[in-house]
Parts: sequence; structure tokens; C-alpha cells
Amino acid sequence: MPINTVIRENRKAHGLTQEQMAEYLGVSTPAVNKWEKGVSYPDISLLPALARLLEIDLNTLLCFEEGLTEQEINQFSNKVIDTIRKKDYESGFSLAMEKVREYPNCHKLLHTTAMLLEGALIMYGANADNKEAYENQITALFERVAGSSEEQVRNSAVYMLVSRYMGQGEYEKAQEMLDLLPENAGLDKMLLQANLSKHQDKLEEAAEILERKLLMDAIEIHGIIINLADVALKVENLKTADYLAELSVRVSDMFDLWGINAFLLPLEVALAKKNVNESLSLIKSALSAASSPWKVSDSVLYNHIPVKEETQENYSKQLIHAFLSEMESSPKYDFLHETVEFQHLIERNKGKSN
Repeated sequence: MPINTVIRENRKAHGLTQEQMAEYLGVSTPAVNKWEKGVSYPDISLLPALARLLEIDLNTLLCFEEGLTEQEINQFSNKVIDTIRKKDYESGFSLAMEKVREYPNCHKLLHTTAMLLEGALIMYGANADNKEAYENQITALFERVAGSSEEQVRNSAVYMLVSRYMGQGEYEKAQEMLDLLPENAGLDKMLLQANLSKHQDKLEEAAEILERKLLMDAIEIHGIIINLADVALKVENLKTADYLAELSVRVSDMFDLWGINAFLLPLEVALAKKNVNESLSLIKSALSAASSPWKVSDSVLYNHIPVKEETQENYSKQLIHAFLSEMESSPKYDFLHETVEFQHLIERNKGKSN
């Protein structure tokens, strides 16, 4: 809300006429009229008295801390784009920056404006002589938002700055921005870091980051499939569960996951069906796979990821121990307890978990 509107609305809210306000402040009535029309502004020496008269603080009077709603920002964005389409980029840019000056602390507005102006510059273009100046001002907007206390817009601005600095060859600045992002900001941070490493010819580092990203995504996808199958089993949709079990095997093979992953979901489905022979066969295969420590770096997909064999061997033993404990205590294995082969499988593998 501009200062002229603040003055007018608060004057009316207090039941004051322009004449009364002029008298209280020691100015002329036409002067107050010009303030409210936005033709002129109060002298700086009058601002404290004016704020006290209207019973508001100076920040409110001058709109220093006032923001816009998301709906207002969207409406204004449409107005800027419409101006660019009907006139030119320069006119839309001027309109946008005027609003930014009016609401300098509305970081959502600043961020939206920077994104909009950057996209419009690519789509509609601008005078070649002014393009660099526009790009610099857009970067400046992102830099202001990068210091925001609003996490979402701050992180988004930092992402944009990393990309912009990389494009300009300013790799140290790009790394500084990247380091500002929290580790839980999302896996896109890994892609940004890999891209930055590539630009700096740190190719081994880039490969390791990308391989870790691929591995994490593959494990996450496999986990989602398992959870979907769990839902299907709970509603007794065995057809869907069977399909997802087959899919989990293909994903495990495609992304070179640890061998045991290929048997986990098919085993859950076999147990749900209480299929003795299939369950025993899958248990045997799962235990065998778990007994072979996963050497991640043996895969072409992950050969830049260093793994300590001792760590993987310990993990293998822990997994077998947990698997055997579940087999002995979980009710879903009850139908197998009377079979001799089931008991033999447990006894034969107990030594591998020590």
C-alpha cells in the first residue's frame, strides 16, 4: 500500500478531515490533499508527528515492512507480462522494479519478480545494449532474496544464483552459494554440486556425486515399489502385488542394487499367499545373497564410490541376524515353522550372523 493510501485510509479511520489534519500538523489543507493524491509527500520532519496522529509506526507509514499477498503478487505478475507483450521488455521491467522499490522487504515479491523477468528476458528479449544491465539487476534481486529469513524463497534464490554464477564462470561465488544450502534442502543440491565440479574439471568428484545420486534415487524407487506392494497386499490385491514384485526385481537388476533386493518383495508376496515351496526357495536365495557383501564399486554404475569392505561385511552379518530374528518371531512365517527345511535354514545361517 503506497504512502498516500496509508495516509488517506488511516485519516478516515480516525474520523479526521483533511482540514483537521492540516491544522494538527501545521500545514495547509491543499498540502494534505496532495499527499493523499500522491502528487507530493510530507516533509521528512513531519513524519513522526504524522505517524503519531494516525496512531501507526513509521514502518507502516512508509511501507518498509509491508508485504503483498500471494494473490496480489500473481495479479501484478500478470500485469507485468501483459505490459511486456503489448509494449516491450523495457516497459515491463520498469513497472516491476517500481513495485520492488515500493515493497523492498517483500521477499516473495522480489523472488517472483526476478524469476519472471529472467524468463521474460529469454522469451521476449530486450535491447542488446541494455541486456547486461537487466541481467545484473536480476542477479541483484536474487542476491537480496538469498539473505531472506523465508527458507523456501531463500533456497530457491540460492539455487538460481549457483546456476547464474556458474554460467558466468564465477565458480568461487557459485560454491559459496552452494555451501549456504542445508544438506536437507533436497537432492538437487547434489546435481548442482556435480555440475559445478564438471565446470571446474573435477571430473572424478563429479562422477562420484552423480553415482551417489543415482544410487540414492534407485534405492528410493525400490522402496516406493515395496510400499506400494504392501498397500496392495493389505487390500488383498494379489494381482497388483505380483506385478510390483516382478517390477522390484527388474529395478534391482537394472540399477545393480545389492542382490538381496531382488528377493525381498517376491518373498513378501509368497508369504502373503502362504506358498510354502516358493517362500522356502526365496528365503534360501535371500540368505545366500545377504551372505555375499555388496561391493558397490564393482558396478560400472558406482565404480567411483569408495566402500570399506569391513563395513559392508559387518552390515551383511547384521542383516542376516535381523532376517533370522524376523523369521523366528514374525507371525507371517508361522505357517513355515513346522517344515524341516525352514528350521534347517535358520540353523545353517545362524553362524553367518556372528
